[in-house]
Amino acid sequence: MDKYFLLVLLLCIRPDAFGQDSLKITHLEEIVVTGQFEPQSARKSVYQVRTIPLEKLEARGAVRLQDVLNTELNIRFSQDMALGGSNLTMQGLSGQNVKILIDGVPMIGRQGTSNEININQVNVNAIERIEIIEGPMSVVYGADALAGVINIITKKAVDNRFDASVKLHEETVGSAYGIGAGIHNQAVGLGYASNGYRFRADLNHNYFGGWQGNASGRDKQWHPKTQWMAAGVAGYERGTTSFYYRLDYLFEDIYNPGVFEGGEALDQRYYTNRLMHQVQGAYSFSQKLQGNAVLSFTDYQRETQSTIVNEATGRRVLATGAGLQDVTDFNGLTFRSTIQYELNSKLSLQPGLDFNYETGSGGRIKAGTQQVGDYAFFVSAEWVTHPSIRIRPGLRMMYNTVYAAPPVIPSLNAKINIGQQHDLRFSYGRGFRAPSLRELYFDFFDASHAIEGNTNLKAELSHSFSGSWNYRFSEKQGSVLTTTLGGFYNTIENMIGYGQKPGNSLVTTYLNIDNYKTTGATAGASWKQKSWELNAGFGYTGRYNQLHGRYEHIARFAWSPEITASATWQFAKAGLDVFLNYKYTGKTPFYEIVNESGNAVPRLAEQEGYSWADLSAIKKLGKHLSLTAGIRNLFDVTAVNNTAVTSGVHNGGSTRPIGYGRSYFFSINYSLTN
Repeated sequence: MDKYFLLVLLLCIRPDAFGQDSLKITHLEEIVVTGQFEPQSARKSVYQVRTIPLEKLEARGAVRLQDVLNTELNIRFSQDMALGGSNLTMQGLSGQNVKILIDGVPMIGRQGTSNEININQVNVNAIERIEIIEGPMSVVYGADALAGVINIITKKAVDNRFDASVKLHEETVGSAYGIGAGIHNQAVGLGYASNGYRFRADLNHNYFGGWQGNASGRDKQWHPKTQWMAAGVAGYERGTTSFYYRLDYLFEDIYNPGVFEGGEALDQRYYTNRLMHQVQGAYSFSQKLQGNAVLSFTDYQRETQSTIVNEATGRRVLATGAGLQDVTDFNGLTFRSTIQYELNSKLSLQPGLDFNYETGSGGRIKAGTQQVGDYAFFVSAEWVTHPSIRIRPGLRMMYNTVYAAPPVIPSLNAKINIGQQHDLRFSYGRGFRAPSLRELYFDFFDASHAIEGNTNLKAELSHSFSGSWNYRFSEKQGSVLTTTLGGFYNTIENMIGYGQKPGNSLVTTYLNIDNYKTTGATAGASWKQKSWELNAGFGYTGRYNQLHGRYEHIARFAWSPEITASATWQFAKAGLDVFLNYKYTGKTPFYEIVNESGNAVPRLAEQEGYSWADLSAIKKLGKHLSLTAGIRNLFDVTAVNNTAVTSGVHNGGSTRPIGYGRSYFFSINYSLTN
């Protein structure tokens, strides 16, 4: 692939395309649904909701959801190189405290030592938009929603029309590209709606050829991966009634080739099969009373297959060592129902039920089959005490089949408008999270992992506070300038993390890390004028030093900065849009205990900071065809230094993998709407 194709594309544009008649950016109110009583504009929501719309998803040329989120403020990623997963943090808290939803339904299938959902197992080509709420959402969404919620909203068929789309995406992996190398992605989408009936189907195939990096021989630093994702939706919507059924399927094959030693190599494959059923319905009894319900069942299966290959003959046989062959199943059943009742113009109520039941079975689950249930009743109210003040108190009462939960979990959210341009938001939430099946019962031992569940874990309890101030400058000559300042503070009792098993430093297990805290502040600005848009953000996050208190010289928090920036330019006459996204992830300091002359002493370590940037352009060729081209990872980042000398929570080692080098991509998109 010619790495200069983007420059060639720009040179082909007519010079007059950059004149003052370019298409102006349209300023529309964002409609959000996550955590709301009913769909409403983001400006009216008591929550600070961040939205990533379809236009930005397409502009990134993304084949993974991580490609979209990795330049978002307050979100960071780490990689599990052996399992091919991506783990995120939000507000300095790990992804086990972030609820991942698909159309409001929680995903099942947490992986790895961090006990997180792998967001790269989602078809990015079938996403309509993403809604992100940072801060405590435990009352509304229960466990795993302490740091916030990421709701992935999928594409739906549009009234009285047929639409079809085809996308072919080619991308280098660093400098590697060709048959069996690079990224090859194909996606097809079909939708039709008429007389209230809606149908849609999406199919996606993604091949990732892996990256050699610093690995030797047959081994690869980033392992090859093949994914097939399919989804089908059938529904009916008319008048006061809506109903639909959705089926999602994922197949993933990650190949981990071994290095030949003594004429033989151990190869491993990790197969994932996930089948997710959703049935959702809503009914409006009157103008003041509406109800909705969702029933979901997920069958998530993870298989490990290990084979020994002979270097001379190529003959392959199944390996017979302990833990080299395994099939583990996780099944999740979710039922959620809410009723929205407007008592009067100032007070609305939302009572709801939230039932979650999960089972795990297989060779890596202790004692065969395990199960955990979490059943809750919650109620929240929205009270307009004044035309400028909205208050939303909430309570959640729950029963967990394994752990005793507090009798009541409270929350309080408030939004205050100060004139037409200012608004303030405040939130508090009490959280409860029982250990998951994986944290309690999952044992994972192979050539790359030694992980053991811990049945003696305690449940997490938390307090979370956050606030934000938004200022929207008056529009003048099509210009809109908005600014946001925010802050947060989280404290967690019995925080569940991972570290060395007491008495056996070779095994990683889950541990209660006593109390843990994160705090921080964010600032952002957005400026839209005519045919361009500029955004900038700054974040400063403090992570609690576990050794504070034991050593006087160690501060309570270790601080790390973030900077984000993005720019969009539209050239209407040329049918060209250009996008630039940048993020600086600052140094992350932390303390560890090391042995010096037989004494345990604290040592300050840090993970090096780095910059990441993506550049892309979309060129429209007529009404139906468009071309997308770009450069991902402009600064050619592959790894950063980590000065830790011990393993554990911070993954000791000299480097931490970040990416696979500067890559170039090109997509052809065809869409038809009738």
